[in-house]
Amino acid sequence: MIKQLAVGALIGCAALLAPSAFSAGQPGGKLEAAFKKADTDNDGTLTKDEAKSMPRVAKHFDAIDADKDGTVSLDEIRASMKQAGKAMHDRAVERFKSADKDNDGTLTKDEAKAMPRVAKNFDAIDADKDGTVSEQEIHDYMKAQHRKK
Repeated sequence: MIKQLAVGALIGCAALLAPSAFSAGQPGGKLEAAFKKADTDNDGTLTKDEAKSMPRVAKHFDAIDADKDGTVSLDEIRASMKQAGKAMHDRAVERFKSADKDNDGTLTKDEAKAMPRVAKNFDAIDADKDGTVSEQEIHDYMKAQHRKK
């Protein structure tokens, strides 16, 4: 279950670091195409100036530049996305645990109020219609919503 939430977090993270239409990690995906287009000198890295065509990369340039050489590679972007995805996942797990007041592994409608997006979409998330939502149901719902976009 936690592994699946991490996948959801990575999907969300891709939206943070690259324009939302990018499909990071897919061979020939839009992230790679945007990177190649931005890499005007075709050296396999982006300078701060080149990164301007990828606004979220430009905004987080210094954090993405892991080796601090003044450029970012596609691998550095992917690593940064992975790291941000893990952090996002960890925060989501902590929020779920904090909201789960009775520690039963599910959220009631009342408990879900601590997670506004979950509360707002509670009935849609509650796939088995048992009046509670599990981490798995939240993950499945988020994944389905991402596919629609």
